[in-house]
Amino acid sequence: MKNSRRSFLRNLGLLSISTTIPFSLSSRLGSDDQSKVFQPFTFGLMADPHADLIPDKNERLSKFISTAIEKEVDFIIQLGDFCFPINKNLDFLNIWNQFRGDKYHVLGNHDMDVSNKAVIMNFLEMPSNYYSFDSNGFHFVVLDANYIYSDHTYKDYDTANFYIDNALRTYVNPPQLEWLKGDLEKTDKPTLVFSHQSLLNALWGIKNRLEIREILEKENQRVGARKVIACFNGHDHIDFHKRINDIHYVEVNSMSYQWLGEQYSNKTRYSMELYDQYQSLDKLAPYKDALYMIITVDPQKGFIEMEGLKSEWIVPSPADLGVPLQVQGNRYTPEIRDRQIEFAT
Repeated sequence: MKNSRRSFLRNLGLLSISTTIPFSLSSRLGSDDQSKVFQPFTFGLMADPHADLIPDKNERLSKFISTAIEKEVDFIIQLGDFCFPINKNLDFLNIWNQFRGDKYHVLGNHDMDVSNKAVIMNFLEMPSNYYSFDSNGFHFVVLDANYIYSDHTYKDYDTANFYIDNALRTYVNPPQLEWLKGDLEKTDKPTLVFSHQSLLNALWGIKNRLEIREILEKENQRVGARKVIACFNGHDHIDFHKRINDIHYVEVNSMSYQWLGEQYSNKTRYSMELYDQYQSLDKLAPYKDALYMIITVDPQKGFIEMEGLKSEWIVPSPADLGVPLQVQGNRYTPEIRDRQIEFAT
């Protein structure tokens, strides 16, 4: 464990002692390798644009891409529910591809509303439904929780077959769990995890999330350091953060809207022509502006800075319509708050 911990800390760049590193961390570090300190880097993160449900999808995605280009981020990643793999969404996909740097996708459940995984993955040019990659001395893991578990069998989401009993859906399958263990053991880099569904939310999150969290926590115990730093997810369309056993869990709000359902149907926000064109438009509460994050990772200071955005509801808001409080007493909000999470202590 000692060698594993030292390798991890060396790769993080924290064996080069700097006055900017928190004392509680620097006091634990050795001085045998002073050669490398990783520099801060940035990436763009967005979730749940739902291109097939929102009229101004292209404008929203364009704002994210133009910001990513302007800020010269190292890569971009989207957390699922991106678009259906159909011809009318080629313009939407082309906007995404205007970013010339590295681009990564996470599969969301609604990405398989009209196709199987192979079709949407081909559309998005995804090499695998779950995978990992390295960037700027960090390791990034992408999970796929779009599996049905029934009669002791795991099945892929496929053309809306997941509209069933909630207890039977949203699983990470056993081969992927074994892959995750091995993938974490093989890397000596600090790690961030991305999934569409939550590893935190007991209502709509990943059903075997506790097993996954145990894998992440055991890896931290194995190396004797906070190797797995944070997990990011979309799906729930909320802005939320909680730290559990030294791992941060961040719920990333939708780029576009909050789903309210038939009970709160409202047809006063848009023209009737748009309601005819977008059959679910009356059942959602859209944000005026696109929401997304620009994330800066600073290994020297041991902080991750999350720069979000605040918008407004296109009225009426959920509160105007009497929508009750949601997950852990939160009210739906049209924003992604700025946050700073630490990982060096």
